[in-house]
This record gives sequence, structure tokens and C-alpha cells, in this order.
Amino acid sequence: MSKEHSLSHLPVLHSAIFSKGVLIVDDNELQRLISTEILRSMGVDLIFEASNGLEALQLLRDENLKPAVILVDLHMPRMDGIEFIQATAKLNLSTAVVVVSSAESALLDTIASLVEACNMQMLGSLPKPLNGQALLQHLQKFKPQAAQEFGKQASYSALEIKSAIRLGHIKPFYQPKVSLKKAQVIGFEALARWCDPERDEIILPVEFIEIANDHGLLKELTLSLLDAVLADMKAWNSLDIFPIISINLAVNLLEDPQFANHIIRRVKHADIAATKILLEITESALMNNQAAALGSIARLKLNGFGFSIDDYGTGFSSMQQLARIAFSELKIDRSFICRINDSKHMENIVHSILDIGKRLGLTTVAEGVETIGELAILRDMGCDLIQGYLFAKPMPACDLLPWLNDNAANLASLCRGQT
Repeated sequence: MSKEHSLSHLPVLHSAIFSKGVLIVDDNELQRLISTEILRSMGVDLIFEASNGLEALQLLRDENLKPAVILVDLHMPRMDGIEFIQATAKLNLSTAVVVVSSAESALLDTIASLVEACNMQMLGSLPKPLNGQALLQHLQKFKPQAAQEFGKQASYSALEIKSAIRLGHIKPFYQPKVSLKKAQVIGFEALARWCDPERDEIILPVEFIEIANDHGLLKELTLSLLDAVLADMKAWNSLDIFPIISINLAVNLLEDPQFANHIIRRVKHADIAATKILLEITESALMNNQAAALGSIARLKLNGFGFSIDDYGTGFSSMQQLARIAFSELKIDRSFICRINDSKHMENIVHSILDIGKRLGLTTVAEGVETIGELAILRDMGCDLIQGYLFAKPMPACDLLPWLNDNAANLASLCRGQT
């Protein structure tokens, strides 16, 4: 069976693609025709066309179009694809982009970064002639919710956040970290979630962490989450389950000499082994008081805590961070992982990061893995641990054990490439 005829056997697209449609921007009439036919074969009937950036921009403005996805060529007369992307960003559309071009890999990576910097969702890039199977796989990444979250303004006060912390409404949700070698879950990352009973919704950290930091609430929030994590770990330990739990730490908290003592005392009082707790520090975070922060890190290491360098590669002093802190784990940011299927350039970068991790004896973790294709490449590269929606979204502690029981076989199959 050909790839084109197998389209109907793959998962369906998000409903927003059907209701809002797709805009094709390409100066080649034949390419627009091919794109249109492929989209129609997927059941997409709402399709708009433009032969260059200016014409597309006029459509968006005059017709008040808000397409879910835009397929855009780069080389076009009057207004090229890059100019069009920049101009479209000013319209503040919650749209996603697929670049259709045979440009070199490094340039396409730059375009992908441009799209994301313009607060639009980058689904990937495809060469010409367009392949239906590849386009379908890109369109399946479409998530309107995520696209709309860019630039969303927080509407919570410091008083509301303080109250939520003290009432225990900000809780840890746990996302599995899966060992490819063992084909099983070896730990979880604890992620803050505000479970607001009044609004009846789960609020993500992007909406309250910065406010908490600005108003001096981050220490109280972090220690509150640590207490909740330790309570959950005690419950799991009583069932002979001993996962390693990762907890995010802001570097500026470590500049307080007493903060390390708070962590050490709490963990000892809970009778939890410090070796079962991994403290994650964002790689791009800056230390204002290096002496104090490094002293706290050294004391925590001395007491058995592990350290992970989070979002590796997104900052400006990666090697320096690795040199001065005794990390035990290196996490590769999702912004690299999401492009390894489409870009040899990005694949080589990820391979290099994994090689650095192995040479330094660090456990390597790929964050934000969402597709079997990404998993397959990471498996071939020898990545140690996988974390992402392909396995599971973050979940409350009460859902964790049932999820483990229900998904053990599926996890093993995914890890061994048997899907």
C-alpha cells in the first residue's frame, strides 16, 4: 500500500483545522493545486489560496480570516515567506505554520525559531514536492490551546497566589520519566499546578510563577510543593514503590544560605532518602550571588541530593554551568526535540548534546517527546530517559498508580519500538 493511500488509517486532525481552514501561500500554481488536493484527501474543505505574501496578508485583513494553519513557501515575489510570517505575527492570530521549502536545513531551523519568536506555533518544514503523509504528520501536531497561551496575560494577584499556597491549592502533578533501556518508569518530575476550586480549572505555572517570584512568594511556594511531594513519596514507599522525583528550583532561592537547610531538614524529617530527590536548575538562569548559590548546591550534593541541568542548550553559558556544578542529569529542551524529525541540522545538535552527556557520565533526558518518530531517533542515539506527552501528561498523585498499572505493557512496547 502506498503512503498516500494509507492516510485514512492515521489519526484524525484537530477539529479546528476543519472549522477554521488552511491558508496556502505559494507563488507556484501547481504546488497550490497539489497542496489543495492533499488537504481535501484528509477531509479539509475550507482552503484559502494566495500567490504571495502580500496577497495572503490582504486576505487575512480584508476577509478577517483566522486559519488554523498556514502553509507558506519562502521564495515568492513581492513579499517572501519570511516577511509574510513577520507581518502575520502583528495580526496576533492564534495560527500554526508549516514551511514548504527546499531551503537548506540550517535556514529552516532559523525560520522555525523566527516563527516561535513571533508567538506562532511551528509545526515543521517540508520540501517540495509536498508529500501527503509527511504533511499529515505535521498537521497532527496542531494544538490551538498551546498556540493561544503565547503572550497570555496573567490575571492573578499576589494575594490570590499567597492564599492558594497556604490553602494547598497549588499541588505537584507528576510526569513520568521513562528509561528506554529498562522499558519502564524510573521516576517522575513534580510540576506545580494550581487547582483552583472557584474557577474549576487547572492553572499552569506560566500564569503565576513570575508573579510569585516578583512578590517574594517563590520560597514559600517551593517548600510547600516539596512538603506535598515528600508526603506522596512516603505513601508510595509504604507500597514498596521508590521512584526518583525531580523538583524544579529557582537559582535565586539557592542564594539564601538558609534555603538548603530548609530542604535538608524537611527531607530528613520525612524519612526520605535524599538520593531519591533530583533538584532541577534551569540552564539559562543567572546566579547573582555565585558564591552563595554554589555553596548551597555543594551542601545539598554533600547531603545526597542530585542535580539536573534543565533546558540544556537554551542559555548562553552551557559549558560553564557543566564545569562548575556537579550535575548528575542533563535534560534536552523540547525546542530541540520537536525538530529532529525534520532537520538533520537539529538532529546533529541533539546527538552532540547526548554525546557530551555520556562523556561526562550524566543521565540524559529528552523533554517534550510527543511522537513515535522523535522517540525512534532518540532511541537510536542512545538517550537514557524520555519524558513527554507520548507517554503521559502530568497527573495528580491519585492517578499515578492506576496509570502505571494500565500502561506498563504499552510503555514497554514503545521503548522497544514494537508499535
